[in-house]
Amino acid sequence: MRTDTALERPADLTVEWLSEITQKPVSHFDFERIGTGQMSECYRVTLDHGSASVVLKVSASDPTSRQTGAALGLYEREVRFYTDIAPRLAADAGPVAPCLHAAIDPATGIFDLVLADAAPAEVGDEIRGATREQAELAVSELGRLHGPVLGDPSLAGAAWLNRDAPVTSELLGALYAGFADRYGASITADHRLVCDRLVAGFDAYLNAEDPLPHGLVHGDYRLDNLLFGRPGADRPLTVVDWQTVTWGPALTDLAYFLGCALPVEARRAHYDELLRSYHDALGPDAPLTVDAVREGVRRQTFFGVMMAIVSSMLVVRTERGDQMFLTMLDRHCAHVLDTGALDVL
Repeated sequence: MRTDTALERPADLTVEWLSEITQKPVSHFDFERIGTGQMSECYRVTLDHGSASVVLKVSASDPTSRQTGAALGLYEREVRFYTDIAPRLAADAGPVAPCLHAAIDPATGIFDLVLADAAPAEVGDEIRGATREQAELAVSELGRLHGPVLGDPSLAGAAWLNRDAPVTSELLGALYAGFADRYGASITADHRLVCDRLVAGFDAYLNAEDPLPHGLVHGDYRLDNLLFGRPGADRPLTVVDWQTVTWGPALTDLAYFLGCALPVEARRAHYDELLRSYHDALGPDAPLTVDAVREGVRRQTFFGVMMAIVSSMLVVRTERGDQMFLTMLDRHCAHVLDTGALDVL
């Protein structure tokens, strides 16, 4: 992987540059925008009339979005994930796309990533939910991601990976007021209780001592960021969008995924086996028991409730978005209640 000057836009690509980073002769290429990200832009770059393709990710062309992404450290974190952490994970890269080029200019916010294409693949559907097989794959691959670096002291001390939580008690309270005003008629009484308790006790919750090892946290491990490979794909699963990667409570991602990836009854039916699958994937030397995984997930069930509130109020409102955020809230609140997590607050 090369890490020199960052590309600003796909128009800066050349056949010479692509030949160098792919280590194969490229005589022609085309590109098209894929995805709808606001903080960054993704393009599929097709090489030599379809013989191969890579994915180019660059910072947003909109100046305000670019400044925001740079100020929040989103660009640096994603680049550093691929340069500093991905090489230390599973020998076959697991659910992480191989990176051919990664570079960033901190002064301008310009960055690029060139990744192996996950196609042919299918993006998970948040509202429909995952199948049992998809959920099994997602938690097992998450365990493979977490295991090699769980409790790693060098990452625990990495400044770029350890930033203050962006959501404060004051911000959550303000956003929840808007959330309750917008969606109040659709929130059940028991789920409103979960939200009220979380908002009221958020500071204490953030500052509570976590007895479990800290680890790598993707920060948005949900179906929209999971590409399930179809026949012919290089990997059965590819995890994308590492801009929110942090170091923190190790079971955050698992709690977030389990809380919403499956409809409530399906989660209840398969919960124990999914916890075991994750634990098994951590590896034989994991410093966690299955019971510790269960307790860690219980403590982090509130992350999904918080994300449903915060995310819904920070993006452009759409009909599908309303459906998705209410689905998230319903499933995550049910997860909190099923695990008795209100006792944590």
